[in-house]
Amino acid sequence: MQIYNYIAHLFNYPTGDYRTVVEKLHLEFQEYGQSAVDDFLPVARHFTSKQISELQEYYIRTFDVNATCYLDIGYVLFGEESKRGQFLLNMRSEQQKAGNDCGTEFADHLPNVLTLLPKIEDKLFREELVVSMLLPALKHMLDNFRTEENIYKGLLKLLVQVLETDFKDSAFVPYQINQHEIECAGAYSCGMDFTKLKTKKY
Repeated sequence: MQIYNYIAHLFNYPTGDYRTVVEKLHLEFQEYGQSAVDDFLPVARHFTSKQISELQEYYIRTFDVNATCYLDIGYVLFGEESKRGQFLLNMRSEQQKAGNDCGTEFADHLPNVLTLLPKIEDKLFREELVVSMLLPALKHMLDNFRTEENIYKGLLKLLVQVLETDFKDSAFVPYQINQHEIECAGAYSCGMDFTKLKTKKY
């Protein structure tokens, strides 16, 4: 389960050096087949070949500018519906129970959810959280990403592959996202504004 901590690190706002995390992830992805290793290579190059200021600019353009792509799982699933508030309360309770430090972000922020997974003692609950909530949210994010070349889309695809491998043949039912209600709530289209705003090719 350590792989989720490493992937979470890459989804956080960029700070410090990434060589150690990238090396560890390279070894972890070998357990998921050569295709996963190959798909990780562009991600690895991104985090090890750029200056920290470039990584931060790329991150901001992907996730923060005009809030074009959200990393808060509850918002992806429910938009502004009241169910998002209840989901957030439940996640906060689970984070506190596990002693997982969420920093300044919400309890349903993707990196916080990923670092929570290895700390959940109830394996059945962990499976339900992943299959019923996390995977549908990640797939919805992927469906709405308008930029194929964005490095975070590649990382999301790898995360989905890892989760589907680790939690295959589950009996839990994925949550069905109501696209109409989310659109009415003014939700996002991942990466659309990113393509308009970037000034150089990454």
